[in-house]
Amino acid sequence: MTNLRQDCRHGLRLLRRSPGFSGVAILILALGIGANVGVFSVVDTLVLQPRPGRIDSLVGVFNRSRTRPDDYHNFSYPAYLELRERRDIFESLLAQSFTTLGIRDGDLTRQAFGAVVSSNYFDTLGVKLAAGRAFTAEEERPSARAAVAIASYDVWRRARLAPAFIGSTVRIDGIDFTVVGVAPKGFGGIMAFVSPQWWLPLGAYETIVNDLFKERPTGLDDRRNYALNLAGALAPGVTRSSAGPALDVFERRIGETNPESDRDRTVIVAGLQRTGVSSRPQSDGPLVALGALLSLISTLVLVIACLNLANLMLARGAARRRDIAIRLAIGSGRRRIVQQLLVEGLMLSTAGAVIGLVIGWWMTRALAAWIGGIVTFGIDFLVAPSPRLVGAAVAFAIGSAALFALGPAWSLSNPDVASDLRGESGQVSRRANSWLVVAQLAASLALVVAAGLFTRGAVNAAAIDAGFPMVRQLVVELDPSLAGYDRARTRGTYQRALQRLRNTPGVERASFASTVAFGDLMMSGRARVPPDAAEIDATFDVIGSDYFDTLGLPMVRGREFTLAEEQTDSGPPIAIVDVQLARQLFGDADPIGRSVLWRVRQAETAQPYIIVGVVPALRHDLFDLMPKSHLYLPYGSHFTTEMYLHIRTAGPEAAQLATIRKELQQIDPSLPIVFAKTMTGLRDTSISSWGVRAAATLFGAFGVLALLLAAVGVYGLKAYDVSRRTREIGIRMALGATAADVERQLLTEGARTAGIGLAIGALLAIAIGRLASRFLLQVSPFDPAVLTTAAIVLTTAALLASYVPVRRATRVAPVDALRTE
Repeated sequence: MTNLRQDCRHGLRLLRRSPGFSGVAILILALGIGANVGVFSVVDTLVLQPRPGRIDSLVGVFNRSRTRPDDYHNFSYPAYLELRERRDIFESLLAQSFTTLGIRDGDLTRQAFGAVVSSNYFDTLGVKLAAGRAFTAEEERPSARAAVAIASYDVWRRARLAPAFIGSTVRIDGIDFTVVGVAPKGFGGIMAFVSPQWWLPLGAYETIVNDLFKERPTGLDDRRNYALNLAGALAPGVTRSSAGPALDVFERRIGETNPESDRDRTVIVAGLQRTGVSSRPQSDGPLVALGALLSLISTLVLVIACLNLANLMLARGAARRRDIAIRLAIGSGRRRIVQQLLVEGLMLSTAGAVIGLVIGWWMTRALAAWIGGIVTFGIDFLVAPSPRLVGAAVAFAIGSAALFALGPAWSLSNPDVASDLRGESGQVSRRANSWLVVAQLAASLALVVAAGLFTRGAVNAAAIDAGFPMVRQLVVELDPSLAGYDRARTRGTYQRALQRLRNTPGVERASFASTVAFGDLMMSGRARVPPDAAEIDATFDVIGSDYFDTLGLPMVRGREFTLAEEQTDSGPPIAIVDVQLARQLFGDADPIGRSVLWRVRQAETAQPYIIVGVVPALRHDLFDLMPKSHLYLPYGSHFTTEMYLHIRTAGPEAAQLATIRKELQQIDPSLPIVFAKTMTGLRDTSISSWGVRAAATLFGAFGVLALLLAAVGVYGLKAYDVSRRTREIGIRMALGATAADVERQLLTEGARTAGIGLAIGALLAIAIGRLASRFLLQVSPFDPAVLTTAAIVLTTAALLASYVPVRRATRVAPVDALRTE
């Protein structure tokens, strides 16, 4: 312990004597450790951090077809009750459904994300409310129309944590609800990232759940209304494998009793996904892969920083070799010397970790704020100081100290005392420095290539369209159900809105649709040609008249829907298909006038529709490699509450946004306008686009940092090398060599080192490209342009960093160089 205190005092004195070296070293470590702390906090929140209560020990319960193993759907409420009573299988079983809610805030209605849950929801999850009470069994009863709600802790925080919040009234979808409880802090339900802001009892399902989220328009008592997602705790002694046979017997009996709703079904249990709720078992593999990729990239940044510092430690330690050799000669052990040098490194890394912790915390908070600015509801990215975060910073500090200090300490404590006393160890030191720089350049190239791949993906994202011209296109999302409008009032509102907009100066065309390209919602179903053809998965959209004309798309065959078909349910059922679905259904035959059988839900009987038009295929998401098959239905016969107005303007679209909002508010001041954006603005603010830009920003920052660290490392190596060879340079110039000759030789040596590093880095870059391939947008992980550009940039930076000390050395007079010791 005494030796350790002496080493700490001695190390502190040495670091104070070299404030420039200490400052640079601490800054390099702070950047490397800060990047890793920031990434760790994100990965910890999304992947590693235990969910509240006992959520991580629960299982999801899934309803699968026996005859079609890929066919899953949720459960009906009666089936849920029967499963909940099986105490030999489940200790507790919850049910939940999700919807969007309209929360009245003064004169405005804002959209929120809500969950409709069973009365045992919080007990099953093992969490206690922060205030108030849970729902009762009576409030769970279908058709109870229970007007009670539980708020998230964040909602309560915005109400200043007032005790009077419990018992207050909140207006949801035009109905007054009494707040009876508050969820605990940091709780977001089963999911780790997407969090409801309000929880409502199952008894409010019929009055609250948006039609888009309903399996059937009937109530929860209908056994064919597969509305509920289930999760629960297995009974003591029951495992996932042992639960299977009991559930299979149970479902067979239910299928015999209720053949119309439960025939040929089986129940399985599986783990709960962290980032979503689905009717089928889902893996967290993509999330884990993303976390692993981020961790790998940030670790490479820290490795580069440590290699850089190792170089600096070797260069700085070269001047101390004689002193170390003297200490060894008079009896000091090598272990003692290594300990002292490691203590110096640990002091540097501790200071760097303290600053890095602040940097990492700032990075994470900025990321959380960025996410909140893109997604206006339903995202709960909770980042808070924790012992795990501090522990990670300590681990990074210790690991980095071992990485950058141990090698130089071992090298500088070389027991060949005689050589060190004569100053003959410089060549070995130079070789060690060179290999450290090779490793820096290899890791730096990999990071710069990763940055280039994601940056190119972001550039691609900014140029992608949905398959139609996006200039002069506006999109306005409306959802009258958020204000409690009934079906008749909603239809009338949309009719008046379209009529007014179509007559507004500056508007060329206007229509509406139930989904929008680059939006968060996509609806799907299955189509087939009667009588017995195989079903084809396709997305579908409910649209108004002149929809394709508004988008600027010509009909390939047939016609659009008429104004009468937009407003009323008259005539036979009709549909429009895109060219891709038409080809899948009919091959090269003309589909106009042909019949297609279409159903959205598993329990539905497929209905025939006459095809009246064929349109070009459209893209829905940035990551769609090709357009999805699409079917369109008229709004007159397929009512939905949430619609997107599409408006084609005569001039610049952004200038029309305020006018459009004003016109809609004049129609109905209480009409909830969820958003109004240009089409390009919608694309650029979508979750997919944000993810691509966030990845480009993050990896770009890592790439720039790696480039700077590599340049510093090359400069340090060459400056150290030149300083050790000043006498050699003087002799050569005295014998007739020109400054250009010396510069050429030294730069050639530097280029050789850079070449080896880049060759190794290319292999590492290819490996990282393969790992990142699933997250790249229309970019090959082996993009030769990116790889070549990264190599040129890094080579240029390395040569410039080498040229500065080389040029300075060749400007020294030979006489002065010969006098150098």
